[in-house]
Amino acid sequence: MAILFNVDGSIASIDDDTPDKAIIGKQEVPFISGAQLRSYAATVYSESSHNGILQFVAPNDPAREMQRETFAIAYSMYSYALAKSAAFKKAKRSYGLADLLVDSNYTKGINSPQHQEYFGTGGDETRRRQATLAVIKLFTKQTTDVSDIIQTLQGGGYWDGSDIFRKFPDHYRCRQGFELSNAIHGDLYKNVPKVNKTIQSCPATDAKVSAQRQFTFLSTMTAGGTIFFKLHPNALAQGVTW
Repeated sequence: MAILFNVDGSIASIDDDTPDKAIIGKQEVPFISGAQLRSYAATVYSESSHNGILQFVAPNDPAREMQRETFAIAYSMYSYALAKSAAFKKAKRSYGLADLLVDSNYTKGINSPQHQEYFGTGGDETRRRQATLAVIKLFTKQTTDVSDIIQTLQGGGYWDGSDIFRKFPDHYRCRQGFELSNAIHGDLYKNVPKVNKTIQSCPATDAKVSAQRQFTFLSTMTAGGTIFFKLHPNALAQGVTW
């Protein structure tokens, strides 16, 4: 099944009688099939923020913020897969793209209604196109306009949205311990109705983790309604790899 995408990320046509590949313009997207690309984009779609949140966190340019957030999520997924693949290889196991796309322990959005919404005609068409373009940019390496995001993520493979603010300090990331590299990251939802909350660095509260280290994660940036993390030097020093 060949899927031909328009340059805006929408689908131009689907040919069920040809090999499974993704094409944008006249270029085949390398290293990923058409079905995999849509599955990847559906996860990005389900994990990124809706326009209502963007209007509060980035009122001056919500469209650009959506682009930043969707690409940052797509790139974080890629970074996570690389790190986990390297760790698995040492254990003589394998972890690749096919595994990432069904890894519900990592991307909870896989099982959400919004993941399926991506494949329909309803929902947020702008976010659908941006999520698709984020994956296309990633695999075609046409990332000039988002190179700053790649640098700022620093190889991080983790993120959280409004739930870390709603559940703080009982959120999983807090139980594992996280440090904010910039206090401003904790202000992301302070002006968002129904959340209206600020968070701070949170040393590990899980007894097994706190006995070993203070922090497991370190924030790197925010984009849209999402805060992104990499592994903290405390965790890396103890051999944590993914």
